[in-house]
Amino acid sequence: MVTGRLHRADGTGCPATGKRYKERIDLYPVPDNCHIFLLANYRNLINLQDMKKVIVAIDAVSYSEHAVQYAVEIARQAGGMTLGVFLHDLSFITAEIPGTFDLIPAEYTHIIQKQKEDEAHIQENMKRFNEQCNAAGVKHKLHVYNGTDLVRFLLDESVFADVLVLDQQMSFTYGRAHQLSGFVVDVLEDTHCPVVVVPPKVVAADHVFLCYDGSPSSVYAMKMYSYLFPEWSSKATTLVAFNEEATNHLKESENIKDLLHQHFTSLTIDVKHHDRIGDALLSYFKMQEDNGFIVMGAYGRTAFSRWLKKSMANTIINEVKMPVLITHE
Repeated sequence: MVTGRLHRADGTGCPATGKRYKERIDLYPVPDNCHIFLLANYRNLINLQDMKKVIVAIDAVSYSEHAVQYAVEIARQAGGMTLGVFLHDLSFITAEIPGTFDLIPAEYTHIIQKQKEDEAHIQENMKRFNEQCNAAGVKHKLHVYNGTDLVRFLLDESVFADVLVLDQQMSFTYGRAHQLSGFVVDVLEDTHCPVVVVPPKVVAADHVFLCYDGSPSSVYAMKMYSYLFPEWSSKATTLVAFNEEATNHLKESENIKDLLHQHFTSLTIDVKHHDRIGDALLSYFKMQEDNGFIVMGAYGRTAFSRWLKKSMANTIINEVKMPVLITHE
């Protein structure tokens, strides 16, 4: 039965006695069911909490430099690592080859040529990834997937990540430019970790917007954000809430204020009334898109709430040129 009293060795004295602390741990009897973790220096605990594993989805052939740079910067600030997940889509092969018995090798020489070209691009892009990470002094690894089930592979990787960085425009099919690709939507719906969706041009965030509707999922998103980005606690932060009713009342006002004031030192609250919340929210963020960062609640698991449905989230991600953090409760 032991416990410990930690004595700091930083030269400071005891507030009660004024005596200098010694670098030792004193042991005293305590109950057997009391589990104590002793640290020689409490500051090490803070450092351990800051470390993160950041994964970034990369089209192996078309490199997403801005997404990689964003992921590398998150890892650098946290003292963590970056994992580049290189996704090489091979669906063009199965789409063009009708079946084994119909295969005429001479007709598919262009497929072989494309594979060679892709391999050259992949080797070059892996080199670029290593160079970006090395330039930032960030620990890094990369995984390469060659196949057709790209979403499933990335989802499996997300199980073992703290956060995923995803290029807003990432797509492996031809689609409409004003919509998120099926790939991005599928990843957002089923990912196992928070996702930061980044636009093509990213600037340093000076202002963070926390979307709030009183639901547990919106509160969870704020907590996850505070855990993932503790170094941003002093940034200008606005709690954004829109009400359909003719009132500016903030749901669970006292509780949400008590929570957020423990995490953010420069917090303001903006509660507005609007009968068309989706339009109002989009307009609100478009006015802030130069240097902002948006935090949203759970995506696609149950409902995104009456005022922040999946379709609205897709619109904001696609049309507002700011990074958006999406979480699942």
